[in-house]
Amino acid sequence: MLQIEAHLTQCWSMSGFEPLALIDACYAAALDPAAWPDALDGLADAVGARGAVIVSHDPKRTAQTLASERIGDVNLDYGVGGWWQHDTRIRLGRQRGIMRPGTVTVDEMYLTADEKRTDPFFQHFIDRHRLGNLCAYVGADPMDSHTLSFSTPRDVRKGPFEGAEVERIGLIGPHVVRAFRLTALMGEMRLEAEGLANALERMRAGIVILDPRGRVRLVSPAAEALAAGYLSLRTGAEPEALEPAEAARFHRFLADALPMRIGPRQDVFLLRRRGGGRPLALEGLPLRGGDPFPAAVSGLGGGMVLLLRDLMAPATRPIEPLLEQFGLTRAEARVAALVGRGAAPREVADQFAIGESTVRSQLKAVYGKLAIRRQSELAVFITRLDSL
Repeated sequence: MLQIEAHLTQCWSMSGFEPLALIDACYAAALDPAAWPDALDGLADAVGARGAVIVSHDPKRTAQTLASERIGDVNLDYGVGGWWQHDTRIRLGRQRGIMRPGTVTVDEMYLTADEKRTDPFFQHFIDRHRLGNLCAYVGADPMDSHTLSFSTPRDVRKGPFEGAEVERIGLIGPHVVRAFRLTALMGEMRLEAEGLANALERMRAGIVILDPRGRVRLVSPAAEALAAGYLSLRTGAEPEALEPAEAARFHRFLADALPMRIGPRQDVFLLRRRGGGRPLALEGLPLRGGDPFPAAVSGLGGGMVLLLRDLMAPATRPIEPLLEQFGLTRAEARVAALVGRGAAPREVADQFAIGESTVRSQLKAVYGKLAIRRQSELAVFITRLDSL
C-alpha cells in the first residue's frame, strides 16, 4: 500500500499535483486556523473543484462547517441559512450506509440526474448557487461515533469528477479530516490553558512544570515574576533556591514532592527571599501517568507541578458580593471581610463610625449564617474566598 501511494505521489508530482505540499498546508492550518480557507482553496484547485468544505455529520455540529473563501457565501447559506438540515445526501447516506469511514463518494451514489431535478435541496440550494457534481471523502471522528466529510463541489458548468481526481481526494482526504480534528482539539486545549491561566491569575499564583528528574520544563509568566529573588528557574535544569541558607531544605522538598517518592511528604514549603523579606509559598503537586492536564505537560507522568503563591498579595476583587450569596447583608459582608483579613472589631467600628457592640452583633450573625464558631474559622473562610 505504501509503495502504491509513493508511486502515485511521484506521478502526480510530475503532473503538477503536489500532494505533500497540500497535506503540509492542512497540518499547518491545524496550528493556525486562519490558514484553513487558503488551504481549502488549494485543495479545490488540485481536483478541479470550485471550492472545498468540511462538514461534520454530528447533528449538533453540522451547521458549523469550514469552507474555502471562494464558496464562503455558499457555506454561510448552508450553515446559518439552515440548508444543512435538508441535505438529501446526508439523509440518504445514513439510510443506505453509504457514508462509511474511508469511503470516497460522488453524487451519483446518492441520486440519479432525474432525482436531482426533482429534489427540493438540489432545486432550491444547489441550483441557486450554481453548484455541480460533488466528490467527498468520509472520515471518522475518533472522539465519537459521528462521521465527517471533506467535500469538493464543482461548478455547474463542469462535468462529473474523473478517476484521477477521485483518487486525489482519496489520498488527501484522510489528512484533511485528521488536520480538521486537530484544529478542534487545539482549540479546546487553548481554552483549557487559558482557563488555567485565568484561574492562576485570580489566585495570584504562578506555575512551574518539572519533569520526572525535577528539571524545569515550563514556567508561566506569573511564576517567573514571583520567583524573582527566590528561585533560579532555567529550562532543563533543576530549580535552585537563591538564598544559600535555603538550598538544602528546598532540595529535600523537591525530592519529597516528586511522585516516585514513597513515604511522608511535605506538600507546602515557605521559601525565604535572598536578602530577606516575606516568604514565598510553594506547593508541590505530583503528576502521575493518568492525571488529566493540558497538552504542555503530556508525557510528564512522574514529574510535578510547582505552584508559587504570594501569601501577602492583596485581593484582586471585592468578596462582599460572594458573601452576600450566603445570606449576609451588605453591612455584615463588609464586617466579615475586614475581620476575616485580620482587623479587630474596634478597628472595624472606627472605620465605619459605628459602635463596637454593633460590630460584634453583626459578627454573631455572620457566624450563624456561615455555620462557623470563631474568628479563626472566619479567617480561613475569607482567605479561601480571596483566592477564588
